[in-house]
Amino acid sequence: MNRPFTAFLAFLDALLVGAIGLGILLIPLTILWLTQFELAVDYGAFWRVAANFWLLGNGVDLLVTIDPTLALQLALQGAGVPFDIGFAPLGVAVLTVLLGWRSGRRLADSDHRLLGAAVGVLTVAAIGWLVASGAGSDSARPSVVQALVFPAVIYAIGMATSLFTRADFSTATDPAGQAVDILARSLRGIVDRVPTPVATVISLGARGGAMAVAGVMGVAGLLVCVLILGHYGQIISLYESLQSQLVGGIALTVGQLSIVPNMVIWAASWLLGPGFALGTGSVVSPLGTQVGLIPALPILGALPQGAPALGYAVIVVPVVVGFAVGVLLKPRLTSAGTPSSPVVLVLSGIMVGIVGASMLALLAIWSGGAAGPGRLVDVGPDPAAVWLWSVLELAPSAVLGLTVGLTRRLFSSSSGGVGAGRAAEGDGDRTSAEADTNKL
Repeated sequence: MNRPFTAFLAFLDALLVGAIGLGILLIPLTILWLTQFELAVDYGAFWRVAANFWLLGNGVDLLVTIDPTLALQLALQGAGVPFDIGFAPLGVAVLTVLLGWRSGRRLADSDHRLLGAAVGVLTVAAIGWLVASGAGSDSARPSVVQALVFPAVIYAIGMATSLFTRADFSTATDPAGQAVDILARSLRGIVDRVPTPVATVISLGARGGAMAVAGVMGVAGLLVCVLILGHYGQIISLYESLQSQLVGGIALTVGQLSIVPNMVIWAASWLLGPGFALGTGSVVSPLGTQVGLIPALPILGALPQGAPALGYAVIVVPVVVGFAVGVLLKPRLTSAGTPSSPVVLVLSGIMVGIVGASMLALLAIWSGGAAGPGRLVDVGPDPAAVWLWSVLELAPSAVLGLTVGLTRRLFSSSSGGVGAGRAAEGDGDRTSAEADTNKL
């Protein structure tokens, strides 16, 4: 593909970010405006809801100002003064990342991939700026600066995951591609000069930490599914109490689906031990659930109520995950040429815990934030507590898993050596007997 065609395709891919991201919620809101409200309400209000929701999901803060009369009716502490909403429905961000990954995969086969990537990222930045400029009002005003940066950065992250892993820049003909190839070779040269034990610890720590996070998040996702199915009746009752009718229920469901990734991260924090908060002074942990006034979202009816009889026994899940990761990583530690070094083994396990804990703490930061005035400014897990609990659970179990893998390998080697020696003795005896027979 030539330059203009590559840039045009990247531009079209970037337009999908705004079209799909906004359309998913705007379409049911538009149907709601046509059917239930019968065009009697200003359509701009529905557009602003969809636009601000899309911006929130991409990390843009929203400054909300509630009318004093309405604030008195809501009886929410702090509702009478302007407040920020920073809670991001991560489902929107996941959609942006997936669209960026799709665009990067398409551009990886082009000779002008970096030009296409630049066009796509700048287009998403322009979309974010335009949406924020058009969605602002006296009651809710998004940050225009953040809208110019955050959606584009999220889109670029998704694009980089496929563009730089699939593309071969060694054959690039454009100056930008050649510069990337030179940078990649320089980085490989630096990595090659790192001592083998240090490189082994870093490599196993990064790989094992990612595996541990994937395992914990997988179990957390399964837990969320079980809770939703188990509390299905309560969720339906909350739907009926809202009286949102069919189209309104669809719009509400779409909005709730966007916070499912947040709930999975909260479930992971629950499994780790510290739990999460749904307002200042509230706690949802394995020991119990204590919440006050929370948003009227039916999906929150699936909150775990805790299991005091078991208490913190649920932390066996991340411990088992860390142990399994250690066992799975042992062959790589052995193939690295340092199988008998206990220092490398222990440091590798500790690095697994540190990397995994850092990734989980970062997810905890992204999954929480201010969701309203007053006590609702504190929603989500505590990142510091998540990091500390994760290190204490993943690091020792990963070290134990690596040690068990080494013990099994040494035992197998010893058994093989003894068996080989016995076989050799048997072969020698048979050879001697055959020689005696020939002499006779």
